[in-house]
Amino acid sequence: MSAAAKIMAGRESVRVAVVQTPPVFLDLERSIDKACRKIAEAAAGGASLVVFSESWLAGYPYWDEGWNSNSHAWVAVRSRFFDNALLIPSAQSQRLCEAAAQSGVTVVIGCNELDARPGVHTLYNTMLTIGDDGRIMGKHRKLRPTFVESAFWGQGAGDDLYVHETAVGRVGGLICGEHVMTLARARMISQGEDFHIALYPGAFNVWSGPKMQVEDPDGSHFIGYASCRAHANEAGAFVICAVGLIDEASIPADFPMRDSLNISYARGGSMVIAPAGVPLVGPMYGDTIVYADCPARMIKLSKAIIDTNGHYGRPDVLSLRYHPEERA
Repeated sequence: MSAAAKIMAGRESVRVAVVQTPPVFLDLERSIDKACRKIAEAAAGGASLVVFSESWLAGYPYWDEGWNSNSHAWVAVRSRFFDNALLIPSAQSQRLCEAAAQSGVTVVIGCNELDARPGVHTLYNTMLTIGDDGRIMGKHRKLRPTFVESAFWGQGAGDDLYVHETAVGRVGGLICGEHVMTLARARMISQGEDFHIALYPGAFNVWSGPKMQVEDPDGSHFIGYASCRAHANEAGAFVICAVGLIDEASIPADFPMRDSLNISYARGGSMVIAPAGVPLVGPMYGDTIVYADCPARMIKLSKAIIDTNGHYGRPDVLSLRYHPEERA
């Protein structure tokens, strides 16, 4: 291996794309149709790495639930949520794999995943990574669903915190609130990411009210941006922050829990951040594909100043222990 080949698989530059568009809400088949079209469109735009936001397949649970929910509405929505979850592997996931292979791109997509084991019916908030050859490289289940998300998804086992060797370099990622789990980020950094994928359902402000998640129009309060910029600097990697987009027109007219929807903060805001922690592109809003060209030299220059796993590390003072590897 040459020195150049150690960064971004030897490429001088990689064009990345964030598909910032609504899914077909709680309709897995039609959402996969749309995902396949958007993968081809992003590839035609020159992208080699294509990213979709958190639980894009087939929609983040933007509605409220509790013991006081209308039981008839709850049953209808939960049945639809279950029926439109993704099994991995399955005929549906294979369609995504074929789309990635046909376009020759690496794809990372958030999904509501149903546990495939017989007798187990738990859903997970999952990040699926597919190589440019159409092979499933890995899936990561969110370690700890945030706050009321625990009503929808189970906890990931944590045995999937791995960076993948792809045609564009080493690709890792985390989902939304995992970016405030310092040790989870340290685990990804320790494996030498070239690209870190950060998936979110929207760019939200939790400080001003009246709801706990409201639109953050200028990006001044969204903790995701702060976490992503810090991660880019600490990892010496490009961070692709893919933020969800949904609107009233995307919600079916017959959606039973429409009155409890909170989608005002899900208007996009995706961005790509350079290894120095400075945004290359974005935040960008609305229905679009966000492109960014990522030069390998930016990683090389960042590592010359701060190489977190090398000359800037002090393993004699501090170390990270990853328990799943200890149990293996």
